[in-house]
Parts: sequence; structure tokens; C-alpha cells
Amino acid sequence: PRVTPLNLMVLALATWRLAYLLTGKEQGPYGILERLRKQAFLINVLSCIKCTSVYVAPALWLLLFTPLWVVVWWLAIGGLALMLHRYTGYFVE
Repeated sequence: PRVTPLNLMVLALATWRLAYLLTGKEQGPYGILERLRKQAFLINVLSCIKCTSVYVAPALWLLLFTPLWVVVWWLAIGGLALMLHRYTGYFVE
């Protein structure tokens, strides 16, 4: 499949969001992400956002060209929203 500049941007944002979600401090619904990070075989991989992104990127690339492309766009939009939130420094309590 052909990767356009738009697809590349979407993949970059989605990769960042999913890698950040898996390695960050977010617990996720019902603490599922926290429990996932504590699994013995995932501790080393999910402790580094750079390492995690290497594994996440190819999976998202494959998803982009399937009917599940919506998941990749959803992650990209969430990633962009978080980046804008951090960049603007606007915090809502």
C-alpha cells in the first residue's frame, strides 16, 4: 500500500499516542493498562516509549490498510489533542 504524507502523519501521531498510553502513567479503564505494564514478559518493553513505539508502529501501519483504519485515526486524533493540550499549557481541573 502507498503511504501518503497524510498517512505518515496519522501513523506518527497514532504511534506516539499508543506508545505513550502503554508506557505512561495512565491507568486506563478498570486499571487495565496498569495491570498490563506489570506483566513479567512486558516490563522491559513497556518501560521505554522508544522501544514500545518500534513495536507499535508496524502494527498500526498494517491496521491502516484494513477496515480497522478507524482505530488508527482515533489514536491519531487523540494524540494530536494531547500534544495541543501540552503545547498550549491549558489545563482544566
